[in-house]
Amino acid sequence: MVKKIISVLLVTASLLTLAACKGEEPEPSGDIVVESTTTGTSATDETTPPSSESSSETTEAIPDGLFDPNVDFAVNPLTGIQDMDKANEGKRSVAIVVSNVQAAIPQRGVSTPDVIYEYITEGGVTRLLCVYSDIKDMPEIGSLRSGRIVSADLANGNNSIYIHFGREPRAVKHFSDNKITHIDGNYLCTGKMSSKDYDGYIKLPKGTFFWRDRDWASKRAIEHTAVTDGVHVKEAIEYKKIKFEGKAPFLYNFVPDNSKDIAAGEDCTYVKAILSSYMTNCIFEYNPEDGLYYHSQYGKKQVDETNGKQVAVKNVFLLFARTGPANTDHRTNVYLSEGGEGYYISAGKKIHVTWTKKASNEQLKIYNDAGEEIQVNRGKSYIAIGTKGNYSKIKWEK
Repeated sequence: MVKKIISVLLVTASLLTLAACKGEEPEPSGDIVVESTTTGTSATDETTPPSSESSSETTEAIPDGLFDPNVDFAVNPLTGIQDMDKANEGKRSVAIVVSNVQAAIPQRGVSTPDVIYEYITEGGVTRLLCVYSDIKDMPEIGSLRSGRIVSADLANGNNSIYIHFGREPRAVKHFSDNKITHIDGNYLCTGKMSSKDYDGYIKLPKGTFFWRDRDWASKRAIEHTAVTDGVHVKEAIEYKKIKFEGKAPFLYNFVPDNSKDIAAGEDCTYVKAILSSYMTNCIFEYNPEDGLYYHSQYGKKQVDETNGKQVAVKNVFLLFARTGPANTDHRTNVYLSEGGEGYYISAGKKIHVTWTKKASNEQLKIYNDAGEEIQVNRGKSYIAIGTKGNYSKIKWEK
């Protein structure tokens, strides 16, 4: 009898934890949430064995000219800049999904990633995949949203640990088939919390590492309120027994000085791209004083609510892919394996490029018109992936 009572109490506690994050979760595109009676465990959580590779076996050779032995830092493989903690060498990056619909603006943490991918989901809505070489650099970030095959493959190509909050139904099999290391925060989430109530660290119930922001919940729909931060994501990764050690490939063919490809490009100080029927004003404006492109969308600057900074990057990639409805449901496919064309924009100039990504676990590679992998300037990058039919609709200013 005692055992039965304990069992009932455990199940009840687990369901209460799930209810705090579920229920309000489904969006118009119909994300599926599979309930579990065990906190922190579900069919969508990490299912592949942790990497056993050592950092010495997985650290890539540093491209010429990027490493200065007199500087007491490591080279960040996502930016090419020698500013990364040496303790993070040979460790995998972390990629987390952030909502980008108007109802989820402003966002938090979006000024801080090493790389941002913007990609299309249902109805032309776009989402962001924010990637960090070092988990310590991830501040409070959100609102978090569900996983899609396209974002999982972008993360997998860089051997990133993929973090999402819910997922589309087809993703479960795709994760398994492609050995994608991932964590579904929807199953490791508590109820409404507020960072204003705590000094630097939010203490969550055992086995939970994500929460609903109480302040956002008073202003927007509940599905636009999920958040976490680097400290809690690290705890979640350790909780799921996922190893950080593993391949940390360089994102591009970085060069220490100005890319010879971009140096030969056409002047470009302003660009407005249409990515989809929903995202019609993806804008980047060049500031010659700091050499960065500043991002705007929905007619406004994209500003990080946490620090008031506008999203700004050294490198902009506008890439266009075939998209279309999936055969099995109303989801949207982005056919990365077919490759495509686009533009690389940096240092006030632009060049035409082609790109490939032949498999889930292969990196996205970018080439000049001579068929050579392009040289890329060191710095943060924004990679926007639009629908193929919008390639010719870009507006430029010199």
